[in-house]
Amino acid sequence: MLFQMDVGQNSLEMAKLTLEETTLSPLDKSFALQLVEGTRNALGELDAYIKKHSAEWDIERLANVDKNVIRMALYEMKYLADIPFSVSINEAIELAKSFGSEDSGKFVNGILDNIQKETDFSAGN
Repeated sequence: MLFQMDVGQNSLEMAKLTLEETTLSPLDKSFALQLVEGTRNALGELDAYIKKHSAEWDIERLANVDKNVIRMALYEMKYLADIPFSVSINEAIELAKSFGSEDSGKFVNGILDNIQKETDFSAGN
């Protein structure tokens, strides 16, 4: 959904149609929507973390899948205290491996690991 809104310039309402078409449980749909809405609402802040910790990469030149996976993981790390950082990072790596390029998993891991080591998130865990 984040990719759809970022790359396709689709509205949240349009992206929600994708969610409705899945076979996810109502609880999983609710969590997915929380992630998408929260990430979207915190884009400026999340992108600032990415820019700071990916000095060699202009955020606009990052692969769209990688960028959105990192954004979502950062949202979890910063705002969802009940999810350990390691879980957010590992899930992001798996998403990047599944939907990104051959090197996406390593790239996402590197960025998130650097941010986690150098940032004191209030959700801290």
